Amino acid sequence: MQVEWNFSELNKVTKGKNNFKFKDLKITGLSIDTRTLKKGDLFCTLKGDNFDGHEFISQALKKGASCLLLSDANKVVPKIPYIKVENVLEAIEKIAVNIRKKHNAKFIGVTGSVGKTGTKEMIKLALSNIGNTFANKGNYNNHIGVPLSLAETPYDSEYCILELGMNKTGEINKLSKLVAPEIGIITAIENSHLKGLKSLKNIARAKSEILNNIQKDGCFIYNSDTNFSEELEVKAKKKRIKHIISYGKNKKADIQLINIKKMQKNYLLEVNNFGKRVFWKMPDLNEHWYINSLSILGIAKYLDLKLETLLKNLKKFKLPNGRGNLIEVKSKSKKFFIINESYNSCPVSLTAALEKFKKIKVKGKKIVILGDMKELGTSSLDFHLNLKEILDKTDISIVYTVGDQMKELSNVLPSYLSKHHFENLILLEQEIKKIIQHNDFLLVKGSHAIGLLSFVKRISGKNYDI
Repeated sequence: MQVEWNFSELNKVTKGKNNFKFKDLKITGLSIDTRTLKKGDLFCTLKGDNFDGHEFISQALKKGASCLLLSDANKVVPKIPYIKVENVLEAIEKIAVNIRKKHNAKFIGVTGSVGKTGTKEMIKLALSNIGNTFANKGNYNNHIGVPLSLAETPYDSEYCILELGMNKTGEINKLSKLVAPEIGIITAIENSHLKGLKSLKNIARAKSEILNNIQKDGCFIYNSDTNFSEELEVKAKKKRIKHIISYGKNKKADIQLINIKKMQKNYLLEVNNFGKRVFWKMPDLNEHWYINSLSILGIAKYLDLKLETLLKNLKKFKLPNGRGNLIEVKSKSKKFFIINESYNSCPVSLTAALEKFKKIKVKGKKIVILGDMKELGTSSLDFHLNLKEILDKTDISIVYTVGDQMKELSNVLPSYLSKHHFENLILLEQEIKKIIQHNDFLLVKGSHAIGLLSFVKRISGKNYDI
């Protein structure tokens, strides 16, 4: 059931001022981007350092926006319904809080240094077998995306899974306060966002802010293999969270991954689930995806859900675009493959991608394109240079690097590796099209800011969304 508000209700919730009394005007969604705006949406004119949503009002109206949420009424054509507020983002947050208070769905907040999006999508796939399930789309995991997603959670949702991202201390606390989850999940504490947070310990503190806002009698589920996992458990107990569930490969975990066995096109997972053996199938993925799938068993334990129903479709799970999905590209007389890890990169995820790439048997060449890993602070160069040992032990034929830090890595790679550095992605694209052959495998990995996602779209001809 689609979310629907009337104009006067939103005006009351946001405590705004309106130009007319459109009591019966129906609003069927919120939008901050005219490119994706749908007819009936409320267009929210957010302002940023480099943009002002008020400048897109005319486009929004042409595309069918029902009304406007704005902070500057001077830029509006007369007789257009609008709600004027002091701060548009704060108004969206008020709408989100109002929706959350009314909702009967079970809310699940997912955070962590890596694996958030994929874990959210796995949980969504599993819970969809039980009831109506909603999750924030794409990368709507920040201070704008989370309240927008909350505000658009359909009324008939029985489960809502929201991914919570951050760049600095305090952000997870604010987002999880909005979500007020019954279940909070931390997938991993790893080296990312070091530029702002400085240390792994500070990252753990920032991620653990979700513990502040898990509901009374709620549940905390965490990866016990990750850094600072014992500290996370101690914090959860101090917060008096009633249900604390751990998962991982270690024997102390409540839900332990025991074995992964290849079975034709799928892999069979054997898991010790609170003392009972559980088996299910999943596609060919990096190991950390299998580990994070264990969180679903924790959800089942807390909500008393039927495991067989939850797990039956996980063999159909597909990685979100840019997080390791395989793309088959057919070009004239040749066919080649791209492992698309272009959405983002950090030391642990890049290492996992390279280790997985090492195990793949191919008929053609193995080629890697590595872009800089961003936001690693003062240790950034060391993290990049540490990749030398991993690359030195693979059967990779050619290494292409992009970015200042990866250039330093390229300089120290052994001469027997064919290595090439590019600053210009268009020139790199031309080079790849020139050298790629039938049955070659191409691994592309780099931080989002490097632009490899657009590179993959061009080289593959696939124009998908993230």
